[in-house]
Amino acid sequence: MPLMVSVSGIRGIVGESLTPPIIMRYIQGFVRETGKKRGSFLIGRDTRKSGPAVERIVEGTITSLGYDVTNIGVAPTPTVLFCTRKLGCLGGIAITASHNGPQWNALKLCNGRGLFLDEESMGRVEELSAEQEATVSWEKNENIGSVTFDRKAHALHIDEVLRFIDTSRIRERKFRVAIDPVGGSGTAVDMDFLNRLGCTVVGVHDRPQGTFPRGPEPTPENLEDLCDLVRAQEADIGFAQDPDGDRLSVVSEEGCAVGEEYTLVLAGESYLRHRKTDIVCNLSTSMMVDDLARRFGVDVKRTKIGEINVTKGLLEHGASFGGEGNGGVIVTTVNPCRDSIVGMALILDLLAESGKTVSEITGKIPSYAMKKQKLDLGSLKKERLYERLCIKAKNIFNNFELNTLDGIKLYTDGEWIHMRLSNTEPVMRIMAESGSAQRTDELISNGKSIIASLEAESS
Repeated sequence: MPLMVSVSGIRGIVGESLTPPIIMRYIQGFVRETGKKRGSFLIGRDTRKSGPAVERIVEGTITSLGYDVTNIGVAPTPTVLFCTRKLGCLGGIAITASHNGPQWNALKLCNGRGLFLDEESMGRVEELSAEQEATVSWEKNENIGSVTFDRKAHALHIDEVLRFIDTSRIRERKFRVAIDPVGGSGTAVDMDFLNRLGCTVVGVHDRPQGTFPRGPEPTPENLEDLCDLVRAQEADIGFAQDPDGDRLSVVSEEGCAVGEEYTLVLAGESYLRHRKTDIVCNLSTSMMVDDLARRFGVDVKRTKIGEINVTKGLLEHGASFGGEGNGGVIVTTVNPCRDSIVGMALILDLLAESGKTVSEITGKIPSYAMKKQKLDLGSLKKERLYERLCIKAKNIFNNFELNTLDGIKLYTDGEWIHMRLSNTEPVMRIMAESGSAQRTDELISNGKSIIASLEAESS
């Protein structure tokens, strides 16, 4: 597998495309990209087995360049970003490959404002890393940076979310909550956060594990154990996360995984009840968000895929709520990144205020049939790929509007298909949504036929 470098980080297979020299080079480039002479960088990681080894390389590289390190240990990515800003660090590194399997790891980089690096900044990091040798040097021993371990930083993040929400309303309900953090970094914060909201918490896969006990993405097919736990424990709700704790999925009180696309809609329902703002989300987020916006009289602004693109859209439009349909909730006034505990807080507050169950609320949300697939690139040539896709697609989707902001998205009233290269895996992603499963399958099939024809031309 090749090294994947994008706004989603520097990501690869440990020992193959992600090696100690590669890690050192990119960390050196990142440190120099800040343009600062002295200061501290914050690091945190998820639970995968390679994490401690990568962590030591990152620490050694930073300190040998004369900078300090604040290490907060196992921590969700949103905690890393929040604490980077809160503690006044020059930047932050979340050591995690997010939803990728345990053989992967990555460096997800943020600036001192707690914002992931955008395309321009990542480009500078690449340039600077290419210029540097994978070696370190110093003139005097006193120039070597120090490492400080801060195991209380998590509380700063939790405190901020608790200040944002009506905790008394939630505590009165005494919710019974089931969790499945997939043995990842959510294990560091979930129990404390939910207990402080007065919830009784039961869990599955809620202890740190270096290899994940289920598929790492919190999609319905991976949540059977959580569904069983909700039913067995008669929980009011189930929450599932990915290994770095930025994405959130919901299981209803009936033990049904409602799908990660509902997370943003449920959180948005809660948020917009008390605050009016436009919603910013990416091109692949469900049309349920458009229905939500119409209900509250606000607009939807769509961006390229990639969390930082959504965050930048929020800041540019002066909006305070948004996210991604993969279970990512962003409230800029709390933490300008996807944050699963912000999502938990909002959804619990919705249940508390409405007095309704998850299934009662989701049952009234207009639903669509969405399908997501990944295709190996095979012999497909990337040169002029989107240009060639557009030409082919116009013949099949001739009555659709075309959006080329990120890959190609073709859309018309009530349905769409989106085809793009992944930022995190060497695959082509095809996503479609319509009013019926049969029509969505047809859209996906048409998209795959276009890809197949391009592949045939490449061979």
